[in-house]
Amino acid sequence: MPNFSPNIGRVLGIDVQLHWTFVVLILLGFLASMVYPQLFILFIAFVLLFVCVFIHELFHSITAIRNKIRIKKIILLPLGGASVIDNTEDITPETEFRISIVGPIASIVLGLIFGIIVIYTPAGAVKQIVQFLFVVNILLGVFNIMPAFPLDGGRVLRSYLQKKRDIIHATKTSIKISNIFIVLFLVFTVVYAALANGYSFVYREFIVFFDIFIALYLYDGAKAELQSVYVKEYASKLKVEAAVSKNFVVVKPSTTPYDLYKTILKSKTHIVIVKDKNEIKVIPRLTKFSGFKNAGEMSKTIPVLDRNAPLTKALDVMGNENVGIVAVTNRKRLVGVVLAQHAESIIGLYISKRLAEDAAA
Repeated sequence: MPNFSPNIGRVLGIDVQLHWTFVVLILLGFLASMVYPQLFILFIAFVLLFVCVFIHELFHSITAIRNKIRIKKIILLPLGGASVIDNTEDITPETEFRISIVGPIASIVLGLIFGIIVIYTPAGAVKQIVQFLFVVNILLGVFNIMPAFPLDGGRVLRSYLQKKRDIIHATKTSIKISNIFIVLFLVFTVVYAALANGYSFVYREFIVFFDIFIALYLYDGAKAELQSVYVKEYASKLKVEAAVSKNFVVVKPSTTPYDLYKTILKSKTHIVIVKDKNEIKVIPRLTKFSGFKNAGEMSKTIPVLDRNAPLTKALDVMGNENVGIVAVTNRKRLVGVVLAQHAESIIGLYISKRLAEDAAA
């Protein structure tokens, strides 16, 4: 379920996906409106929230493209989104600042536009929707500009700190500020829940638990960002060939399920590569063999990298393509495969070694 993010289209050559949490939110709004027609306005609000989040992320992507940064896909979440960048190593602090700041600005400007519209909108359902869009866009902009990872504000802060620090120290300082912000955010939540008069206990309890969820999201995002920076800085010299495995078997697309079964037993490996013209494919481990006539029908195309490509690039590609394996070539000749788990282990051990060396120095 966590990896379920269906494609809903392409804009400017970029795949647009809905995160499963957004899918659930829209479905709940639709079901609620079917049971209680008076809640149809809620469903419309959820759909328009999707449009607003999309505009926020689209401005990130347009700015990235203008700075010659390739965007692989856009994933939309209820509280924001993520523009998945294909070449993170090409991002300078100045470029990161421009890409990060434009999203919150777009949301705040959009909110102000709806604020002006609501003044001239007569009372009724339409006015309620416009008021909702005014509030949600202002909140979306303000929330994302806060100095905490993985929000846009955390990246804006780090890009500023990189004027006098390297990226690791800038990230560590940003995370310290982020953690202080999280603590203050939780303290404010508790004080608000304790002093807010006129609201039910259930409402205040909901606010506390919801803000705790946000705090955990921010804390985990900060840790993930630091790990990402360690990987980028310390493991950048590791090549794909350091994690190459030759524990696989190659079959033709025409191989029948019966012959494939004998090949797997003989080779004692579960990794089956299918070379189909100019494509390299793999047969998923959980493929149901019934209904397929040959290995070509069972297989799916996997990414291909040169053995001298950065190992971190392999992880990025596997993450973007939602696969756990890449094929490795040398002068267009297949020389091995890299599994995500193996690559992560090698990178983790290498970073531990580098951190130990830095601590001893």
